Amino acid sequence: MKSSDDLAARLRNSAVSTAERKLAAAFAENFPGSALGTVESLATRAGVSGPTVLRYLAKLGFPRFADFQDAVKAEIDRQLGSPLQQIDRAKDGGAEHHLYRRALLMQAESLRRAADQAVPAEFDAIAELLSDSRLHVRPLGGRYSRILAQRLAMQLSQLRPDVTLLDMQLGFAYDTLVDLGPRDLVVIFDYRRYQEELLSFAEGARAAGARIVLLTDPWRSPIAQLAEAVLTAPDETLSPFGSRVVPTAQVEALVAAVADRNREAARARLARIETLRSEGAKRTDGDTHD
Repeated sequence: MKSSDDLAARLRNSAVSTAERKLAAAFAENFPGSALGTVESLATRAGVSGPTVLRYLAKLGFPRFADFQDAVKAEIDRQLGSPLQQIDRAKDGGAEHHLYRRALLMQAESLRRAADQAVPAEFDAIAELLSDSRLHVRPLGGRYSRILAQRLAMQLSQLRPDVTLLDMQLGFAYDTLVDLGPRDLVVIFDYRRYQEELLSFAEGARAAGARIVLLTDPWRSPIAQLAEAVLTAPDETLSPFGSRVVPTAQVEALVAAVADRNREAARARLARIETLRSEGAKRTDGDTHD
């Protein structure tokens, strides 16, 4: 192992299968500490099997689990002993800056860390599903994450058809379980404290044959066990309600990926929307002058 970046990049970028992507995403969160533990604990955290962990590490050049653990421990020792790490901790420990500045810098750091921990294959898997015109996309969020589902639905519906926001308020989302099937993609946003009703809905959707992807925090909602792909986001904030800055950026990145994959169809749809909006404005203007 040459460096932390070398090992972390190999963990992130070598994943191919769904199980490997889940494992790579689990490793990427708060690396290198996230890579410590037994084979069983890592497998459980990622939602994969123990043999999958061992096969993936062997693929990365670690024939024995002990070899991988030695490399991770060596990286932790290197980081703890780094003068640069120590001086940065000392600098960041003070509160000499205004709260507003500290809050913004904290979110900037969260965005940087999310980018460093990203598993491209996991993001691409979600982007491909969102771009699949055969699937009906159904975003769903909880108490504090509903706004993320709304944002995804609003922007995505301008780029492709068959996007419907699910609303969990008053239990209305449960009505849609009657109609869910294999052609539905449920995009769930679930952050601590995780909501039991979201898990219950996800279980029902999965039982109906629907496909599920999840956006969550580093501690991973229980829905991760049911999802084909998972994106996690750091949650550091000075607010008592958690941060949704990184998830918002993730939504925008996914929308950009869909637009890039279906550029001509998206352009035609946007042009049609603009035409309809212009015609509607003319009719409204005409009614005003009658």
